[in-house]
Amino acid sequence: LIPPGHTFQIIITTATFNMIKPIVSFLLLASIAIAEGARLKGVPNSVAEEARVLKKKKKSKVSTMKITNLTYMQKFSRFVAMVHDCEMVPPLFTFGEPSSDALKAMAEAGDPDPLEAYYIAMKGVHSIKNNPLGGALDPGASGEFEIDQLKDDRCLTVVAMAVSTNDCFVALNGVKIDGGFTYTEPGLDAGTEANNELCTHVPGLSCADNADYQNAVASPGEGFVHVHRGVQGVGDLDASVYDWRNPMVEFKLY
Repeated sequence: LIPPGHTFQIIITTATFNMIKPIVSFLLLASIAIAEGARLKGVPNSVAEEARVLKKKKKSKVSTMKITNLTYMQKFSRFVAMVHDCEMVPPLFTFGEPSSDALKAMAEAGDPDPLEAYYIAMKGVHSIKNNPLGGALDPGASGEFEIDQLKDDRCLTVVAMAVSTNDCFVALNGVKIDGGFTYTEPGLDAGTEANNELCTHVPGLSCADNADYQNAVASPGEGFVHVHRGVQGVGDLDASVYDWRNPMVEFKLY
């Protein structure tokens, strides 16, 4: 034992060091082998674990989605944005085919919740954001949000309503990510409600002060998704104010 306050010194000669050097080298190599074996068996190793976490972070790509409202007076509702497998998840819509009930709710009332509920538990959906811009998108304005779970072989779907219409929506419909992109898209008609342009059936601010405002459903619609014909001035909406010329929206992923 070494008494308190005292030191103990070992002097090793060159000859002695040369004798024990092979033993030290063997012990060092053995410790490395044990650590590697533990890693392969799934036993946590702080250094190896840290390296794997850093590697995973580098592979987890985070990108920015910028959405620009290109119209003069059409506000967009809250958006839904989803990253998903391109083949496993069905498209948001197919031209010439009827809309789903979830898309109908978005296109007629600007309600993103049914779309989120429809897709969130679906196999192949990697991430979904409800209201990623934190509210509606005004005419002429842009909004940005971050999206993770991005890989070049995955697809992106984004959708919102043009609120001063009966059932117009704007969307990216399962676009392959492929490193980033810029798309300009037209306004689309869900085909679920007749375009009577009456404030009894339109949820936007254009009708908020109208005594008849209630956003009731106007039936029947056209029955299939197609490019919207714009505001024609057949009801309460002033076409000189609320009509537009396509494209209606720009989506930029970078």
